[in-house]
Amino acid sequence: MRRVIQGDARHIPLDDSTVDLVVTSPPYWQKRDYKVASQIGQESDPAGYVAAMMDCLTEWRRVLRPTGSVFLNVGDTWKNQSLAGIPGRIEAAAADAGWLIRNRIIWAKTRGMPDPVQTRLASRHEYIIHLTPQRSYYYDLFAYARKYGRAGSTANPGDVWDFRNIPYEESSSLWDEESQISKVDWDLENPGDIWDIDLERNMARHLAPFPSEIVQRAVTLACPLVVCSECGRPRERVVEKTAELDASRPQAKRAMAIAREKRLTAAHIAAIQATGISDAGKALHVQTGTGRNAEHVRQLAAEAKAALGGYFREFTFAPKRTVAWTDCGHNSWTHGTVLDPFLGTGTTLNAAYDMRRSVIGVDLNPVPVKE
Repeated sequence: MRRVIQGDARHIPLDDSTVDLVVTSPPYWQKRDYKVASQIGQESDPAGYVAAMMDCLTEWRRVLRPTGSVFLNVGDTWKNQSLAGIPGRIEAAAADAGWLIRNRIIWAKTRGMPDPVQTRLASRHEYIIHLTPQRSYYYDLFAYARKYGRAGSTANPGDVWDFRNIPYEESSSLWDEESQISKVDWDLENPGDIWDIDLERNMARHLAPFPSEIVQRAVTLACPLVVCSECGRPRERVVEKTAELDASRPQAKRAMAIAREKRLTAAHIAAIQATGISDAGKALHVQTGTGRNAEHVRQLAAEAKAALGGYFREFTFAPKRTVAWTDCGHNSWTHGTVLDPFLGTGTTLNAAYDMRRSVIGVDLNPVPVKE
């Protein structure tokens, strides 16, 4: 579903709790005058701009599902030879209004517009603020790490394809066939909050398009492919650690060999993963949160660590795999929905639609977007 609405980002004609993700880039304060009545961005001072953005966030909270998120791309403005501090002001106001500021992502522009300034460094970054109205929200870090992790983090995904009789409907447009169930991924790491993204060439009449990769990253992280049309719950990935290590690494190969020689069970390996390094050595004395596993788990972990020696760490950092997807039982799935309340050139709509999400764009003066 693709829908474009001519309207104000502060008053969106949508029902409550119908949107999974907001990805948007509002007009920056005092940057460009779009000559449109009721536009945001031409307020006389930063406080007025922040107030307008808070009105937007209040409306977006209404249309978001409880599991929803906002990814807000906003830059700062130089005024009277000083930064106005716009992103920080928005964050502070949003936090005061009850929003959770989950990340301040740095969009590092590997290339930027020429800047003739000689008394300060040229600005080569902007902020993407991730906000949520609730502590629990949809977030697929596993899929994101596979796609955007550092080079080598998924270089050897392994050959374990344990489908466990989980239904896979290849012909279904509502199934995420790009995330194969039980495919092992080695060394998946959290890629971090700095996004190196080039500006994209855009000949549209809108003056400030932003890269489609920002949308792709946000959708991968925070918009479910499908949600239940009855209860609104997203289908979420179920991930667990595996005892299968990357045999191409000598340390991992040796760890698996010792585990076999010592006849360690799956329960032993699970106990190691439950306790981790934090329950070993001086961490027990200096780190909070250690030593809280059940006694039988701690006993199994101690036996395994005694058998493996230092190689127990290999199982602590074992790869994870997708073993299932949550199912609310209603069997009534529909595409997740992405909203851009500042439509602009339609970058968000086009990118999210190509990722098989329903998309809605709102703008005071909407431009045509591709069909």
